[in-house]
Amino acid sequence: MGIPENTELENELRKIADYIVTLRREISVLQANEIHMRKIPAAGQELAAVVSSTEGATNEIMAIAEAVLSADASDPVAYKALVDKEMMALFESCAFQDLTGQRISRVVKTLEHIEARVSRFANYTGVEDQPGHANEQEADAAARREKLLLHGPSIADDGNTQPMIDRLLAALKSQ
Repeated sequence: MGIPENTELENELRKIADYIVTLRREISVLQANEIHMRKIPAAGQELAAVVSSTEGATNEIMAIAEAVLSADASDPVAYKALVDKEMMALFESCAFQDLTGQRISRVVKTLEHIEARVSRFANYTGVEDQPGHANEQEADAAARREKLLLHGPSIADDGNTQPMIDRLLAALKSQ
């Protein structure tokens, strides 16, 4: 009887060892170090550049609008020349959108890469989400957002539309 027990134990240990080897492979495929050290910081830099270029373009567009609005229109020829010049500058300022679109596309690809790796790992390991928050700071931030209703702008078809709000206001008026 001693031999079958050893064989059974040996088989169990082999299965555990195989699972550990496979799990280590899945963890390495996750590329957590690359995600942590390279991909997430690069995505952050891209988003910071989007914010910066958007801010710069907005300031420039506002300056152009102010220049046109404050221009002396008493000389139509000079005024038209100024407006033409400022409109060209306005079009140039709007070119930021192409660059921000490219940057945001890179961030989206990074997020898709992370999502695919984490999803594959979670599926393989059978990990299920635990309720609650990872730490106290995350819980505090969630509670603050909920308290202040700081959910930001809604994504298309994911919030109240203007017609919905109009109907609500009309219903309130009729009461």
